Amino acid sequence: MDATFLKVLPLAIGATISPTGLLFVMMILSGKNNPKKKALTFVIGSTIFLVLLGLLIFFTYKPIVGHSAHPDDVSSIIDIVLGLLIILIVIKSVFFKKKDKAKDDDTKHKKPYIVLGFLYMLINISTLIPFIAAIKIVAANKLQPFDDISVVVAVIIITMLMVSFPVIITYLMPKESSKILGPVNEFMSKHGSQIANVYFMLMAVYLIYAGSAKLF
Repeated sequence: MDATFLKVLPLAIGATISPTGLLFVMMILSGKNNPKKKALTFVIGSTIFLVLLGLLIFFTYKPIVGHSAHPDDVSSIIDIVLGLLIILIVIKSVFFKKKDKAKDDDTKHKKPYIVLGFLYMLINISTLIPFIAAIKIVAANKLQPFDDISVVVAVIIITMLMVSFPVIITYLMPKESSKILGPVNEFMSKHGSQIANVYFMLMAVYLIYAGSAKLF
């Protein structure tokens, strides 16, 4: 269990590095009409999506890949493909920058915030790819039932850390939250993308190397 957790930990950390998600939650918290509840339901919606996706991958990966002619080769190819996708994400982030949508007024959003959180995670590819890679590793390893589910839960919790951090601070430390979140928001606005891109490249290299080593 410990070895598997250490394998997936770098990927889970990469999945949690989501400057856009953090800034979006900060935007919700700065809004009106019970912003803490809106931000909390947004986080719950995102978590629900990860739980459903994680369980889907966990319970379908072994039957699908295990019945293939060369399961180890299929697993290696998946790692390489995921690594290449991460590289494409980094290239897109560097050369095709978009305007920050997190600055939009949250009153424009008509859907329930739990649905917005679900949809946000559905399209948040930079989080989904390392998350999928991490759950794949857990599903591929032969652990005891309670141990593998525990690692899956740990991956989900770590993945949600950055997005949920502002909400946790707001509820636990309502008076001091602005002093803590202000500098965090400013730092991530300026340097979040650069930090994420560097870490994503490291993950991409790791996945491609690991897949190639097993394949060749």
